[in-house]
Amino acid sequence: MIPIRVDGPAVEPVSLAEARAYLRLDDAHEDDLVTALIEAGRLLLESATRLVFINQSWRLILEEAPRGANLRLPLAPIIAITEIRAIDAAGEASVVDPQQYRLRAGAQPPGLVLEEGFPRPEGGLEIDLEAGFGPAPGNVPAPLRQALRMLVARWFEERGDGAGEPETGVLPPDVALMIAPYRHVRLS
Repeated sequence: MIPIRVDGPAVEPVSLAEARAYLRLDDAHEDDLVTALIEAGRLLLESATRLVFINQSWRLILEEAPRGANLRLPLAPIIAITEIRAIDAAGEASVVDPQQYRLRAGAQPPGLVLEEGFPRPEGGLEIDLEAGFGPAPGNVPAPLRQALRMLVARWFEERGDGAGEPETGVLPPDVALMIAPYRHVRLS
């Protein structure tokens, strides 16, 4: 299953003004850097938690039709399935009747229940959906927003000047602790 972001968030979970206050910046000459760090931090934390913070539109592409009646979705929280298209062998798409599937949004991971008669096209499926905690920064859980502020501050202070921790690909321990309750570990 290939997830493709169709439309990103309208706002970031932490505003530029919030980040500037957290960093104790008085002037605006580094606003572009801070803005870039906020976006990069959000993307990293979304990847680490497998959660979408602010509402976004996504398309999931399945190159083969699902075999079972349940389909795990790689994004959470899911707000709604916008449309599902079945792709035939010739590459033509047809919209699947919404009565042939239902969303299990509260499950972890979220799932799609495929009713009897759901099409099993040779060309696979395209699933358009909306995911996120909500449209505003206040909808994002406070620990995730704080983790983002902490990550932005760390990156701002340690801009590749050799100070701080070496690049390990691992989240800083304090940030990892902040997001730990939101990580969903798959045991199987």
